[in-house]
Amino acid sequence: MTLGELSQRLRRVDFLDGLGIYVAPNEVALAHVEKKLFTVALRHARTFPLPPAARSGERRQALAQAVLTFAREHKVDTRRAYLCVPRADVAFSRVVLPAAARENLTQVLEYEMEHLVPLPRDQIYYDYSVRPLGGDRLEVLLVSIPRATVQAYLEALEDAFVHPRGIVLASTAIADYLAFCRGGAEGPFGLLLGAGEGIELALLDGGRLVGSQLVPASRVGAAGDLSRSVARQLADGAFAPEQVQLYRWELTNGAGPALPALGDGDLLTLAAGRLEAPPEFFDSREPALLPALGAALDAVREGHVPVNLLPEEGRAYDEGLSVTTVVLFVATVLLLVVWGVSAIVVDYRLRSQVQAELAMNAPQVQRARDLQNEIDDLRKQLEILLAGQDRRVTVILKELSEIVPPDAYLTSINLRNERLTLDGYARQASDVITALTKSKRFKNANFTSPTTKTGDKERFSLVAELEK
Repeated sequence: MTLGELSQRLRRVDFLDGLGIYVAPNEVALAHVEKKLFTVALRHARTFPLPPAARSGERRQALAQAVLTFAREHKVDTRRAYLCVPRADVAFSRVVLPAAARENLTQVLEYEMEHLVPLPRDQIYYDYSVRPLGGDRLEVLLVSIPRATVQAYLEALEDAFVHPRGIVLASTAIADYLAFCRGGAEGPFGLLLGAGEGIELALLDGGRLVGSQLVPASRVGAAGDLSRSVARQLADGAFAPEQVQLYRWELTNGAGPALPALGDGDLLTLAAGRLEAPPEFFDSREPALLPALGAALDAVREGHVPVNLLPEEGRAYDEGLSVTTVVLFVATVLLLVVWGVSAIVVDYRLRSQVQAELAMNAPQVQRARDLQNEIDDLRKQLEILLAGQDRRVTVILKELSEIVPPDAYLTSINLRNERLTLDGYARQASDVITALTKSKRFKNANFTSPTTKTGDKERFSLVAELEK
């Protein structure tokens, strides 16, 4: 995760449950998304069949029952719900205005509404997307939906005790899903969405919807014709084809014209590593679940495309971060502060305790140092003495080897306190005494015990003093 992605995630961190509801011509798809801090997970998803629009009463009842069943079965908190409608329910208009109109753009659009929308102003709900064209012009993409259509959806959901916080398009919901999977809405990308009424060509850039064209099923020809339509829309948006990543998705199972093999069509795999989801979501490949999932991402504040057709007076107030998140954040900050202060206090106490113990043990430490110094001095003196003693013993041994008679040998030699004690055997023990007396290194040589005869040898034990 890059630093920019981390910053975006931190701004969206929360504990929320969201419900996405996509009402297609013949079915309704529902997705339950749960967000816990940085983790976003699809917990449940399902589709229910719906009667056709011509049977409005049955359709309303079936829609309400589907939402009630899904919410009760999975214990879904429906307070944060987003409704997703098909492209055929809305109309698009494009208008270019001076850049100065940005300051009071809503009033300008209200004034120009009768020229932009075929229905009276009091019969529509609308939203718009703005894109600058150079420094002196604005391009406004106006999205409108009949109030009667919105009212029919809201009444059915009210029967299920659900009050949506927003109404989005299938294309913007899928764009929100793609932006979530891509880690942001930077860079232009296009959508080819196949539905029963035709194929929608939607173009988005930087999280803004900049174009949407619905090609009716009767006008969808060969892949080449559709490719040319895509190229024209890219040219209208001032985008080069190589700049735009193209995605495609079938919103219905085989109903309507087939999509040509343009762009990336495997959108579910894009969620790997970013969205937790049960395996059956990827295995079932229910096409209507993807816009429902995108709407649910809007419900948990993970949307990137700011299009909402629900009028301001009908939207629930977005309280921003949830109470749970705020409480947890404050608790975390307090714990961090307490932990930091306690760590400082504990460190100060330990340091004071160590310093006190060092001061108390300072006399013993000093005595130990003095003893160590004395031991070091004695060791040095001993090394000097031992080195001289070794040299002296070598000289004595050399002298004995020269003066002891050849027929005599020594069995032990002991040098202590300037006295040399010798034990051994000789043919005449007195010859050993005579040899020691003649040496300049020994004096006062005499036997310490009587000699004894052993074979032809005499055993002797004598002592002599060393000359200094």
